[in-house]
Amino acid sequence: MKQTLNPKCPFGLIITQWSSLIRFLQLICIFSIFLPYTTHAQVRDDLPFELKNGDRVVFLGNALMENEQVYNYLEFRLTRHWPERNITFRNLGWSGDNVFGEARSYYTSPPSAYDLLISQLTDSKATHVLVAYGSVEAQEGEGGLEKFAQGLEKLLAKIQELGAEAILLSPIPQFAGGTPSLLEERNSNLKLYAKTIAKIAQEKQKRYIDLISPFEKLAESELISENGLHLTEYGYYKLAEFVENSLGLDTEPWMISVDAKSGEIESSLITNMVISDPKNKRLEFTVDEKILPVAIPNSLNRESERPIAIKGLKKGFYSLEINGKLVASASAKAWAEGVSLKQGGTLDQADHLKRLLNKKDEVFFYQYRPLNRTYIIGFREYEQGRHASDLRDYDVVLTWLQGQITATKSPIRTHYKLYPTP
Repeated sequence: MKQTLNPKCPFGLIITQWSSLIRFLQLICIFSIFLPYTTHAQVRDDLPFELKNGDRVVFLGNALMENEQVYNYLEFRLTRHWPERNITFRNLGWSGDNVFGEARSYYTSPPSAYDLLISQLTDSKATHVLVAYGSVEAQEGEGGLEKFAQGLEKLLAKIQELGAEAILLSPIPQFAGGTPSLLEERNSNLKLYAKTIAKIAQEKQKRYIDLISPFEKLAESELISENGLHLTEYGYYKLAEFVENSLGLDTEPWMISVDAKSGEIESSLITNMVISDPKNKRLEFTVDEKILPVAIPNSLNRESERPIAIKGLKKGFYSLEINGKLVASASAKAWAEGVSLKQGGTLDQADHLKRLLNKKDEVFFYQYRPLNRTYIIGFREYEQGRHASDLRDYDVVLTWLQGQITATKSPIRTHYKLYPTP
């Protein structure tokens, strides 16, 4: 039935408008009930990870993070994804540390070890913090879970207060040590603490990266620990890969395939190709890459993931130059099957960038953890406190190194030239 209002009865108009308002408010209440659940479902793991210009990423945790600066594969992999942006990294890892910063107690009290941890985190001006705790705390077994959870939540609240985004990493498994039963118990506790970290990450809507499962699988076929506790260089190489993939930053495999006979190209990297001498199969082409290739550990006798295949060559041997540097020589058959490049062009650039990152982290380490800290800024600073200004001078070196890093991480244009080997 269609309702009409008497224009001479304003009271009826008011009642109708009031009823509409009530129904509108009811809809808002119903929507607000379901809104938190909808928002909660959209955890940060589902959002694309991105670092913006001016961001500062801090690695925080125990020996897993402190030793990363020795190899720097994790920092390298994150650095290369945004070559046009100025993004800085600081490593605040501390061997034996826990969520309460107790390993930093070599300092004085006050400040307490936890106060020192918080002050270092505050001074870092982080926008993103990769938090890797739980391995040390897991030694307390199930009885220490509640204390650990409270400490982690307190630390996450502080990180949020500082305006930074926390990314939680699980501990890595223990690979050897003690009797089989003790090793099993140890890994059982590590998984228990990892489960707690994952739960807190879900409740706080933080990214969580599981390292136990991929490392357990990898340990079945690879030697990734030097003593059963700490990772080898290859272990850190794989750690960086796991984190990169978990953040959704994995990239398409690098591959170039060229048919010298037909001129067909299978690569999105080649911007210009010229068969300069079809008769003798001389090729020249230019390659522009979006990001640098992954640096490969020097200690590994492995093939790089930089295959280039050139088909349609006459029988014989051919040499390849990149930007005027001879990088490979092989037979026509080998080129057709694919040759893995190990040097030249952006591969050399990637190695140079990694060395710059290592030097930057070394300088920063001795700035915030000087060997004679007690005498310079500790309770005996009355003896050598005058050297505190020298620590601040490291900022000049760090700024210069960061400039070199920013300039080096943008891939150079590479010119490839293939010709018959004389």
